[in-house]
Amino acid sequence: MNPLHVASSDRDDLDSHTLKTPSVKVRDPLLPQLVCLESLSLTQREHLAKRIEQYAKRGSVFLSALLQSEADTEEVIRHFRFTLEQARPGSRRRWWLRCYDPRVFRHLCWLLETTSMDRLLGPITCWRWPNQYGQWHALERHEASDLSTRAPLLSASQWSCIDRMTSLNAVIDRLAMLKPEAVASFDGYRDLDGLLVKAQQLGLADAEGRQLYAEQAARFHPHIHDHPEMRRRLDQTVETQGSYVRRCEDLSAQSLLAMARELETIT
Repeated sequence: MNPLHVASSDRDDLDSHTLKTPSVKVRDPLLPQLVCLESLSLTQREHLAKRIEQYAKRGSVFLSALLQSEADTEEVIRHFRFTLEQARPGSRRRWWLRCYDPRVFRHLCWLLETTSMDRLLGPITCWRWPNQYGQWHALERHEASDLSTRAPLLSASQWSCIDRMTSLNAVIDRLAMLKPEAVASFDGYRDLDGLLVKAQQLGLADAEGRQLYAEQAARFHPHIHDHPEMRRRLDQTVETQGSYVRRCEDLSAQSLLAMARELETIT
């Protein structure tokens, strides 16, 4: 549970444990909390179910994840103690990995290799997380890993993807309204991240411009930026170090669809 998203009055009666790391310098009430559901009485569970439903109706998440494990609570806490902070190639300090955030975990599912994901899960046999519609997804651990392993969990390129997640989630939120099928799978997330990388390689300097580039390609045509009109706007943006969003302000969905149809006739 993320206490930043849940009112204290809605969680004071829960058996919760703060997930701390060796070097964290944040007050306990601001850190993620592990709630032991088995210790709750039937009445508490009924009240919890109602709170989860109330938060979902408001478009909010009460529980960031549901974790299944045969390990005791202390073992799970110890695992997170060394998982929430990670070493990063090229950096001396430890970096916080917000794997408990469902908007981060959904990307770790396609970003991490199976062995790395098993290390992330540790004693957890199944991790469930909610999407933006309140539906729950599940990922089962492949096999138990050596919990004494403290090697870096992510590579430099994977950390770069972590850095892009704010932009990636912004594009996903937009497409969830405009073209839901484009963000219905891990493959869709991976493709969008690739578009953000391509936008950066082309020279789009600001995050909003890269997000728009990815949205256009995913929504209208994967090669929409090969159209002469779009190529001209991209070139002008890069040459002047201007705003790609402003360059595209006059473009309507209809005009972009027309460009997509032109590309279809060419190919």
